[in-house]
Amino acid sequence: MKIAFLLYPTASVKIHEDSSFWIMQELKKRGHEVSYFESRDLEWSEGSPQARLTPAKLDLKKGYLPSVKRQDPVSLAGLDCIFIRKEPPFDTQYLYALQLLETIKDQVFVLNDPTGVAMANEKLFSLLFTKYAPETLVTESIASARSFIKSLRKKVVVKPLHQKGGLGIFATSFNDENLPSLLETATEHEKRRIMIQQFVPAKKFGDKRIVILNGDILGAFVRYPPRDDFRANLSVGGTMHRASVNSWDRKLVEEMAPQLLSRGLFFVGIDVIGRYLTEVNVTSPAGIPEINYLNKIHAERNVADFIEQRLRSR
Repeated sequence: MKIAFLLYPTASVKIHEDSSFWIMQELKKRGHEVSYFESRDLEWSEGSPQARLTPAKLDLKKGYLPSVKRQDPVSLAGLDCIFIRKEPPFDTQYLYALQLLETIKDQVFVLNDPTGVAMANEKLFSLLFTKYAPETLVTESIASARSFIKSLRKKVVVKPLHQKGGLGIFATSFNDENLPSLLETATEHEKRRIMIQQFVPAKKFGDKRIVILNGDILGAFVRYPPRDDFRANLSVGGTMHRASVNSWDRKLVEEMAPQLLSRGLFFVGIDVIGRYLTEVNVTSPAGIPEINYLNKIHAERNVADFIEQRLRSR
């Protein structure tokens, strides 16, 4: 079967942090023809989206090996599966790529579904499950933001809606003398919408990543912040630890599953701090190498099984 990944630049990727590498490696082991492309390689021509594909050459020690990109675009309608793994920021170029892939999803199995990805902002989608979300305001108004923060009388986090990996997230409170400047910067002087939420300390509870495949829990691990940061993201120095999946986790995922599956969101990572759902990652969920390392398993095999089953059923 022919499977292509809409990917990020691979030159500096560390494979012990990269879920895509391990899924691709497993698919190649099974004899599938695996390639990848970036948004800049994607275009529309001759009635369908096309891309200059790069054959995946992978090494378990060296990672992504140099590979010659095809100079002639290939019609993506001739593939069996396209796996969207492009990382944020979610900008207009990202949206255009999704819109192009939308045109062939009846012919090719595209996961996650392009419309599902476009409509499931990783911060805002969690608000569908309000009983699990921290107290939240989404606004571009500085006055509304200050009023909300004052009313909480608690520490808050201020988040951009289009970024990843903890980038652009601030912790603050109403008596912070930097608050006016921070809100001006975060909203770009009321030109960009932001999310403000009650602060839930990851240092106390840990920030649990739960990876979901086809509506079921694939695995989980927990991250703790470094000493000098409130963010637990591994990209900013957080540490990862083994995590059990408890009854609260299962109940949350069980309630989320119908919403995810109805939108074609089959491979998803959710972030949970304490008893709060803080993010739903649908663009390029991470976690497979971490789960594998901590639990001595091969979670990528389950992902490959799922893709093969879906392709056979089509």
